[in-house]
Amino acid sequence: MVSPPGHGATSSTAHQDSLLFTVNPNKSVAIGWNTTTSFPINQSISSLFSPGETIQSSTQFTQQSNAVVETTNVQYQFPPQIYTQPPYSLLDSVSLSATEANNSTSGSLTITTGLAVQNANVVFATSPNRISANATAQIYFSPSSQQIFNGTLLANQTIFKSIWLKTFQNTTWTDNIKSQIENATSHSLTVEVFGGTATYPDTTSANVSITFVAIPSGSSIDFISAYEQALATSGASLPAGIDSIIRSAVKLVTGESLNLTYTGPTGKLVIQYTTNYVKDLDAQLNSIKNQFFELILNVQPVGTITPQERFLNSTSITVSKTSTTSSLDLHSGTYSTTLNGFVINPPVNATSNDNFTIPGLFQTLGSVPFSAPGINITLAGGSDSTNQVKIVVPAETHPPTSTTSNSATWTNVMNASELRNVRFLVQPLPFSFFAFLTSPTGFAVEAIIAAAVVAGVVLYARKRRAKMPPQFTPSGPTSAPGFGPSPAPPTQ
Repeated sequence: MVSPPGHGATSSTAHQDSLLFTVNPNKSVAIGWNTTTSFPINQSISSLFSPGETIQSSTQFTQQSNAVVETTNVQYQFPPQIYTQPPYSLLDSVSLSATEANNSTSGSLTITTGLAVQNANVVFATSPNRISANATAQIYFSPSSQQIFNGTLLANQTIFKSIWLKTFQNTTWTDNIKSQIENATSHSLTVEVFGGTATYPDTTSANVSITFVAIPSGSSIDFISAYEQALATSGASLPAGIDSIIRSAVKLVTGESLNLTYTGPTGKLVIQYTTNYVKDLDAQLNSIKNQFFELILNVQPVGTITPQERFLNSTSITVSKTSTTSSLDLHSGTYSTTLNGFVINPPVNATSNDNFTIPGLFQTLGSVPFSAPGINITLAGGSDSTNQVKIVVPAETHPPTSTTSNSATWTNVMNASELRNVRFLVQPLPFSFFAFLTSPTGFAVEAIIAAAVVAGVVLYARKRRAKMPPQFTPSGPTSAPGFGPSPAPPTQ
């Protein structure tokens, strides 16, 4: 959605969402989601990016023996017309590295440029009861800097000194920044240190250092309790038990690592992000979900609990096989995301074990307002080694836009609850001789047949041998026991 050259973008943001529900014979539902967003983009920005050159990213959850590992990868090759032109060509490299273990994080950020600010470095560390960061940088005031940063604090040393004295060397200004940070965090933290120093080795450079340290506010021993106290002070009522739920959620992560590199001469950006979760992530997530809904449902007045809340409370989830991909196109102004592998086990209404509906799923989805033109929904029948699911659309349900042998699709749905009466039938798979032979049952039958053939051959050989007339050996010396040539027949 790009405006013609020479005109500003006038179109508004547009969305198109598609949901795929694959209903399996065991009544679990695998959810797939695709969304595409088109947004206005100025022609001057669009022209910097070539058609088809998108920023791609992917995330994959993998179940391992000792953890569930989430891995995210992002790679992008910037077009030459961007990274070879000022001011982008003056960015030599960016490197960010961070690790987390036992709820404590440490890392560093290094930036080297051909600009006035060179060799910028940030070292940071976080824990449940302390946040600290220290930033250093070397600044050079060259004639080219004055041309690029004319009127800013980086234009020359004189302007820089004047602004630095009014900011980081001014107690009133630093105290005001501390207050703004504390207010932004609802006073869950107290800023102990915020300030900076500057030295001037010569008339054309400066070395600066900025330090930041924050701790939990008041008598709190960690940031979680400090945040909870801040909410309580502001008048928010926190139900008893919410603290243990928050802490249980935090403990799901056992480790993290992040590496980001940008190479200026090649214009290549690479991001690798890994999160290690507890090995029984799905079980613990469902336990936390159940605790949360138990807490919510118990504090609500009788008669105010919604069907959607009951449905979510009764639905278990599986995230350990989830994967997502995304693509950002800054030429056309589009962003798309795809999700697969997310599975739920919802409550069903069953007339028999092989005939059921899932009204709660569609009523809950129907409580979410969709903007025009609506959402596309596909219901597909899954299968296992012996059964398959058939989609049955009753007469009172709005007919699907299109169908296949095992799916039905509705386009531009504004209220998903209209699909609540769609029925799912579990049926045996059509007999396949090849599938039977390669199944465990087929292998067992093949083994029995093979054994029967061998037994039959042996029995036949024995019967044939029993019916043969006895062989008489001519008089004379006998041969030694064992195998050997048979005596020659008598000459006629």
